[in-house]
Amino acid sequence: MIEKLQERLNQRFTALEEDIVHLIKEELLSLEITPEPFWTVRDVWDDVELYSFDENLSNRCDEKIQAFLYELLADCLRELGMDKVRAYLLDQGWTDEVEEMDIEDLIYEVRDLLDWEIEAIALDLLDHFGQYELSFFYRKEYPFQQLCKQIEKPVDLHFLSDALSSWLFARKEQIKKQIQEEYGEALLDDSLKITAFSSEKLVQAFFDAVDEEHLAQIVKYVETELTNEIKTRFQACLAIRQTSVWKVCESIIDQHVGIWLHEVKKEAKALYDEWEELCRLLENSCSKAMIIVLDKMRHYPTFIKKVDKKRRTKEEYEAILSKIAYTYVQLLNDKYQCSIKWNPQKMNRWLSTWFTSMEEFERSFLHSKEFNRHLKAISKQIFDHPLSLSVPSVHKKYIVHVGPTNSGKTYDSMQRLLQAKTGMYLAPLRLLALEKFEEMCSHGIACALITGEERKNVQGRTHISATVESANVTDEFDVVVIDECQLLADETRGAAWVKAIVGVKAKEIHLVAAPHAVELIQTLLTYHQFDFEVIEHERTTPLVWEERAFSFPKDLQKGDALIVFSKKKVLYVAASLVKQGYNVSVLYGSMPPETRRKQVGQFRQGLTDILIATDAIGMGMNLPIRRVIFMESEKFDGKAVRTLKAEEVQQIAGRAGRKGIYEEGFVCAMINRKKIKKLLETPVAPIEYSFLPISIESLKKFPYESFDLFKRAWSFYQNELKETPYRVHEVSEWERKMLVLEKTLKKMKLELPLWKKLSFCFVPFSIEETTITDYWLTMIREYLTEGNVTMPPILTSVDAIDELENSYKQLMLFTSFAYSQSLSFNEEEVFVLKEEISEKIFEVLSKHLIRYMKKCNICDQELPWDFPYPHCHHCHGYMY
Repeated sequence: MIEKLQERLNQRFTALEEDIVHLIKEELLSLEITPEPFWTVRDVWDDVELYSFDENLSNRCDEKIQAFLYELLADCLRELGMDKVRAYLLDQGWTDEVEEMDIEDLIYEVRDLLDWEIEAIALDLLDHFGQYELSFFYRKEYPFQQLCKQIEKPVDLHFLSDALSSWLFARKEQIKKQIQEEYGEALLDDSLKITAFSSEKLVQAFFDAVDEEHLAQIVKYVETELTNEIKTRFQACLAIRQTSVWKVCESIIDQHVGIWLHEVKKEAKALYDEWEELCRLLENSCSKAMIIVLDKMRHYPTFIKKVDKKRRTKEEYEAILSKIAYTYVQLLNDKYQCSIKWNPQKMNRWLSTWFTSMEEFERSFLHSKEFNRHLKAISKQIFDHPLSLSVPSVHKKYIVHVGPTNSGKTYDSMQRLLQAKTGMYLAPLRLLALEKFEEMCSHGIACALITGEERKNVQGRTHISATVESANVTDEFDVVVIDECQLLADETRGAAWVKAIVGVKAKEIHLVAAPHAVELIQTLLTYHQFDFEVIEHERTTPLVWEERAFSFPKDLQKGDALIVFSKKKVLYVAASLVKQGYNVSVLYGSMPPETRRKQVGQFRQGLTDILIATDAIGMGMNLPIRRVIFMESEKFDGKAVRTLKAEEVQQIAGRAGRKGIYEEGFVCAMINRKKIKKLLETPVAPIEYSFLPISIESLKKFPYESFDLFKRAWSFYQNELKETPYRVHEVSEWERKMLVLEKTLKKMKLELPLWKKLSFCFVPFSIEETTITDYWLTMIREYLTEGNVTMPPILTSVDAIDELENSYKQLMLFTSFAYSQSLSFNEEEVFVLKEEISEKIFEVLSKHLIRYMKKCNICDQELPWDFPYPHCHHCHGYMY
């Protein structure tokens, strides 16, 4: 059947070619392509930039070819008749049901049967049309002729290089076979693996061997004889090979290829002699110097193995490989300061890897069970056991304050801190640390502010307000308050809470947490044998779910907080409300704390009526919110868009109904109301474990400079934590930073200890932000070459929020980096710049918020804040 289809295709090929040529011409015209010399159709349809919004040319040609083939098949089958087609299907194993089928059903069955074969024919045809030169479609002066006219001396024929290299390779294989038959040259079996002879080298050999007189005759033939009917370089080569001058060239090339193959034989013999000498040396001893020779031999494994089969037994050959493997293992044991023993079964699996490279062998070595056991032993020795975190100190008493939002648990804890002679408050956010710093200062307390990005030291300070990551675990205090302790289960930051909870030295330590964290906190304190009591707090105002549907913006009231889950949407919603005359405040995660404080201050003072915020509102923010309205029910968590979790909904909703301002708080949702209500009422599953911190001291003890080995050793330490409330700390963020850092160090040709590289990675910033990452690398380069870093150029005159916030982030990164590496800088200048940027952002949000309306990115038409597309319906219809 396939033969009949092929025969019919040969008869109808011209019709198919006309269809394909017409299709390609139309495509070239629509793309306005100006062909370069010798561009082929394949060059166009492989260009992904041309087809970013549509199927590519290759797919459309393929569909056209397949449709043509199926039509030919149907013609063939109708011509054969139903009886013969039924007999054919029965012969192929079809059931008697074919007797009941009409011709159309039979055609469908045969199509299904021959689907693979037809696809193979289609692919061959697609490849054929892909070789057509673009000039064939444009009918301009033929590029072969044009090229020849530009050549003063016929020194090359590069326009024929593809076809020429294929022909030359075939000639070489033919001559090699003749030599083997005549002389039995077994060493030529794998000659290409001995002397690499690429297509380019073959073509160059042609031009080196054929003199200019013969080339001139070929070029003349091209100028005068080749026509526009030639569609591909291969067809041009076939035409040239019919000339008498080409026959002369063939004899010249045959002679040179023969000489070259004899040279290969000499090289092969010399190489094998070197292998034989190495084998003799291996029988007595094996030194490190032999690795150099072995690394040369590894390029020719197939050749050596083939020849050895004729001269050695399999057992002798494997004994040599075993000796080589033993040598490699000894070298690696020395390098990694270990003494791994090998049993024959495992070594046999590795015998073939030595030929790939020493590096490949090393990778196998490092991932063996034996080396993993070695890493586990190291992890036990160098990583801190959880019990070592609780260092001896004054007797500590823990008071665990548990309750929902707006239950007064933080307030009660702070009252004890304000009464204490010495104390420390630890916050999850810089803004909260700043608020408590100002609160303590307002009570006449000498308080210092310490975060990763800034330090405000006060003479004779008795108290500290800090972020959890900046906790002071050295000094002793009377009272310490650690806020939002449920975050000890956070994969990236949880270890900081563990370090603070277990490591701070104080007579009285207040832990403020959500209800779903109390079980884990009790388990953790019991594990470390600390005394504790739990105080349960009840919500001070009831939280009511509004059953009535919410309509935006018609149902807005003073004291409403609208919740969306991205900065862009915060600005879209805010801009749309400002345009309608509302006074609004905004709040989102990347907003500088100083700006956030002013935005929140407006809302607290009643200068604005509506607050538009992200989930940043849920973290310790006490605001005069009457009602929380969920405008969305999903958020992007850094990995994927997902539905909100029950604890997130409850944390955010709990901000409604501030005690002393409202008697009750209200919650509603604009979309997915049933889902949000269910999440509000669903009990939050208790958290089960926290994450163990990594100390710089442990990193300095690690004996290797590979982050991959460190990561594996750290993960192996998980086994030591089975009977504890801990898991190993997540290191994926450090890993991504390390990849970027090591590329930079490689360009600088610098090697650094692993702990030093990780100290750079510990600096907090998002690797997703390109400009921030670039500045981080700039500081590292400056620090390593000059011993210091310069402050980034700061923009305070622009009106774009993104640029201003980017300047603020760079400034904060600068201070974090400087503090992490103990570098001095002008703290007062930084403080002034921070205030300037924050004030400018506040000004833009206050005066120019309407600029941030959601608009069509083509025609600038204003769109609703939640419009799902980047362009309006009109532009979408015009584009598609």
